[in-house]
Amino acid sequence: MMRLLRIEIQKLWPNRAFRWLSILYMVAMVIIAMGVMPFLRYLKSRIEDFDMDGIDPTIIPFYEFPDIWQNLTAVAIWFKLLLGFSLIYSITNEFSYRTIRQNVIDGMSKAEFVWSKVILAAFLSLASAATLFVLGLITGLMYSSEISIGLMFEDVYFLVAFALQLFAFLLFTLFVGTLIKKAIIAMGVLVFWILAIENGLYIYGQVQNLPWIEYFLPVKSINALIHNPFPKYILMEIQDFVTFPELALVLGWGSLFFWATNRLVVNRDL
Repeated sequence: MMRLLRIEIQKLWPNRAFRWLSILYMVAMVIIAMGVMPFLRYLKSRIEDFDMDGIDPTIIPFYEFPDIWQNLTAVAIWFKLLLGFSLIYSITNEFSYRTIRQNVIDGMSKAEFVWSKVILAAFLSLASAATLFVLGLITGLMYSSEISIGLMFEDVYFLVAFALQLFAFLLFTLFVGTLIKKAIIAMGVLVFWILAIENGLYIYGQVQNLPWIEYFLPVKSINALIHNPFPKYILMEIQDFVTFPELALVLGWGSLFFWATNRLVVNRDL
């Protein structure tokens, strides 16, 4: 496993597109974690300029333990496209530069090749969750009004759910890249699928009162693992836990995309 991961990193890190997309993703996570309070303070100063006393955005408990784990993961998952694009570059470059063929000639099986990409996706997902954990601890210790070991780790399982979310989505992008084999086209198809196809079908299901349609939309299903926590700050009821059916759906989609990618590579003439 570590051998395959080392091979992937050695191949990808010199790639400028992969490197910059990964760095942008990490920067985005740091901004998400560290930038909310400065932004709320800026809003407060602007409100004071208009003499609107009694409105203080900084009282929104974004960084309070244990809520911080759901808050951070719910926001961070929306930046998953950056990592998705980097994985698309990874797989499509293998076909464009024929390195997959050379790997097979050098003794790597097609199944091992697929596993190397899956291991890379798992590594990126775990690294992202670990980064959020560190950032969450730092900002929580800075801004949370009540600090205890119990509160700090109470809902930390949201980071595990986040890693599974990201991993399943990266398997989806791996499938799209393997299917299309051209980086720019694959990224365009991915964005069109998410913004136009899935959103269109989701809206149709809501209008026609067909909620089951969402279960057949992979990205919507993956996103639904961690629910939006922010309506609670305007006294609306939310789901502040992860359910087993939603978790099983994410695992199911991830398994399906792994199987489909493996079949594409194994059956394809290199």
